[in-house]
Amino acid sequence: MKWVRFLLIMLAMVSLNINVLEAKAITSYRPVVTWDKVAEADLVTLFGPATVSQEQMISFILARNPEPKINCSIEELVAAYYKEGDIEGIRPDVALCQALKETGFFMYGNDVSYQQNNFCGLGATGNKAPGFSFFTPQRGVRAHIQHLIGYASKNLPKQELIDPRYEVLVTKYPQFHGTAVYWTDLNGKWAVPGTTYGQDIIRLWREAQSDRYGDSPLNNDLKEAEANPDDISAWQRVYITARQMGNYKEAVRACNEITRLDKYNVVAFINCGDILREWGKNEEALAAYDAALALRPKKYDALNGKAYLLAANGYRQQALELYDKILASKPDDSIALYNRACLLVALGNAEQGSAELKKLAKAYPNNEIIQKAWAECQK
Repeated sequence: MKWVRFLLIMLAMVSLNINVLEAKAITSYRPVVTWDKVAEADLVTLFGPATVSQEQMISFILARNPEPKINCSIEELVAAYYKEGDIEGIRPDVALCQALKETGFFMYGNDVSYQQNNFCGLGATGNKAPGFSFFTPQRGVRAHIQHLIGYASKNLPKQELIDPRYEVLVTKYPQFHGTAVYWTDLNGKWAVPGTTYGQDIIRLWREAQSDRYGDSPLNNDLKEAEANPDDISAWQRVYITARQMGNYKEAVRACNEITRLDKYNVVAFINCGDILREWGKNEEALAAYDAALALRPKKYDALNGKAYLLAANGYRQQALELYDKILASKPDDSIALYNRACLLVALGNAEQGSAELKKLAKAYPNNEIIQKAWAECQK
């Protein structure tokens, strides 16, 4: 009987270890659609001058939220960002776009309220922690800019230090202090996991640059396309420019115009799906990928985009089936192999998934994502 009890205990421990392995794999796994970490166009420095005027930024904000919840006029708040940013050398227009991301264009609605004059979530660490409050909007702006300085430079801010998290950053997270050259360097630091945190800020900044005012390359392309609405090449130029500028709205519009003119244009459907997926419009993205696959059932970019979308939203079995389909025609595709292995572990087949990750780790010794996943599977 003692041996039976011992065997049951050992089986329970094995079962527990497998569960722990699965939980770790589920927690750490992030679907991959490309191995490129950051596009070159997203490498925008924290330090630098503004390229969007105050007037442009005001119009950009009001177009998306005509009644921002702030304790001063929108003109005063924008001016404060430009003043504080210029003093410290931080790009004020991009910093303001970070505030737009953090506050939802000053609509708020999460843990931080507009009364706090906290525009970047300082001290709001989740679990309904509201973070810090500042007496005036101007002081909230200064605290935001100073916290960016803490990430961007080893030098102290030039003005009186009022950021309550500055010393916390310097002493508790010295590995982050003064290490951020680009806005994308804030990924996983300012926001966790925040894998596209900096990119989201840059996209807002590009939208502010390319909105419908002023003489910009996008506006010039739009004028030409609207003057010649049946010219597919004109809409393709709009798509390329809008994509480069991060203007999702006009990029999607261009794709829709292209497919209106050419209902068999698989590439336009895929491009539309990719943009909508990045934009967070998952159902519309899925419809675009399905439209592409209806025309070309084995088209890699459509299968890969749809599989990633399903995996990222928790539809693991459906995603696994699509990765199997990709591997049937491209058996060496590393992205499909990686996602498939992680999904197998997440779905309970830890043994097979770990074995496949082991092979990948050996084949791609310099791929940090694969190596991290394999290392965690061994714990």
